[in-house]
Amino acid sequence: MSIPIASGLASHYENLREQFQVMHEALAPLNLTKWQITRLLFAQIWRDTSPLLRTTLLVLVVGGFVLAVDAFIVQPYFLSLRRIGVPELKPVNGRHAFDYKPMLDEAAKKYPNLPWFFSYSGFELVVFPSGYVDEVRRLTAKTASLVDFLTTVQFGGWKLIGTDESSNTLHKTAQTDLARTIGLLGNVRQHVARKALQTVIGDASQWKSVNLFWTVLEVVAATGAIGLVGEPLSRDPRWLRGVRALPITVGIGVYISCFMPRLLRPVVATFSYAPAWLLHKYLASLLRPTVEQAIRDSAAAATNKDKDSKKPTTLIHLLLARYPPGEFNIDQLIKDTITATFESTPTTAVSLYWMLTELVLRPDLVEDLRLELQTVLDKDGNLPLTQLTELAKMDSFMRESARINTFHYLGLNRILQQDHQFSIGPRLPKGTIICVDQDNIHNSPDIYENPEEFDALRFYHKRQQPGHETRHQYASNGPDLLTWGDGPQACPGRVFATNTIKILLAELLLRYDLQLPAGSYKPERKSFPNGSSQPDMDTVLMVRRRE
Repeated sequence: MSIPIASGLASHYENLREQFQVMHEALAPLNLTKWQITRLLFAQIWRDTSPLLRTTLLVLVVGGFVLAVDAFIVQPYFLSLRRIGVPELKPVNGRHAFDYKPMLDEAAKKYPNLPWFFSYSGFELVVFPSGYVDEVRRLTAKTASLVDFLTTVQFGGWKLIGTDESSNTLHKTAQTDLARTIGLLGNVRQHVARKALQTVIGDASQWKSVNLFWTVLEVVAATGAIGLVGEPLSRDPRWLRGVRALPITVGIGVYISCFMPRLLRPVVATFSYAPAWLLHKYLASLLRPTVEQAIRDSAAAATNKDKDSKKPTTLIHLLLARYPPGEFNIDQLIKDTITATFESTPTTAVSLYWMLTELVLRPDLVEDLRLELQTVLDKDGNLPLTQLTELAKMDSFMRESARINTFHYLGLNRILQQDHQFSIGPRLPKGTIICVDQDNIHNSPDIYENPEEFDALRFYHKRQQPGHETRHQYASNGPDLLTWGDGPQACPGRVFATNTIKILLAELLLRYDLQLPAGSYKPERKSFPNGSSQPDMDTVLMVRRRE
């Protein structure tokens, strides 16, 4: 196919060259320059082309000119934060595309006491040094909004998660009510996790290979669904497929839009995020009958005088009980439930992914965690009906994995809702995207002894110190570890996610042997264009059922 195309282009070039030569000879007596002859030639070509082609060429030329002016004049000199004195850094060539690590390390040396910014997908993100985390984490949503950041940057402007005001009820419900009911669903979630692993892994009487990322994503979706939407929807394959697909469609939108110029991004985002929007609508249609049934159940329970009757404890029912009188809206309830599902599933799956890659490298730790599990199981092999804080060594391992394999190189992403003056740097205008260098917090020698070393029991030993018995837990948030964010906008579902991971780790440790294929190593941690951790989706894990 390439030979005829090349031949055609060569022939077209020869025709143009001959026309130019003929015009040059015919117009020689007029003593015209080559530039004047070229203009006459293109004028002749312009007259010979169709109106549609002329319009297309004009749009391309004008569009290219406008984009060039925006990229090289308007953006740098009128819109960029450079105009107010914020220094800029650019991503350097690292081990892979979107490698944030070298840029953050350079900034930590170059600007230890000054905010700086870098450009991503037409946005400018102001990064505060790790030493100023306290100042950023204390900001309320009225000053700097996480929801606005997720809507604007992560979802390309699509308001799939509502606003700060509409998210208040969801935040309170997940943080308080859902956390309190975890123990009541313990055995149910454990059995769901066991069945999900059996289904996804299949017959593992002998060593077999499974795709690590897709396996953990599938079992996390199933284990989380029973507590979020309950039965029968949690067993509906359409719902589970949609839950697994939603973060992938959003990721596609991120990848496509990040390469677009600023002026084109809103138009491109309309199309690149359309699959995520359509999937969101599809999930809403699947969820609506379950929500309607929950409303009927709640109405019936309100008139039921039997105080001993068992009340449903899914997120949907908890949200219904939490909404203030007169503020209930079925569409908002559906959106809140999908938001909780979306925000919990991929982050939990990626966290479990990295934990397993660390676990298979440490056979002694595997046996240590199995022994700890044996001390809390009942005679039927069930975990206790608690939040599983008894598993202190497992909890320490999980927190250390989160420190080493942070989910995001940047933390506390927010958009300023008003002009704000921080203790360092110039006054930042409303609409500025801010964040904190999270990677250099998690790897700070001032906070952690030998931070480059993976110490599975690092936090277990810390909790042995007097007064620290309830501190340094995986679900804990704080300025020394930003896995869950921090401050008033910290992740409200961290207790639920922690319980999900512990249940799945327990089932895997008790029922399976795990190892990497011969000659394989821990997969490299890469970055999405937005700086979040990107697991290697091709990583394979070897699994065998234990006798």
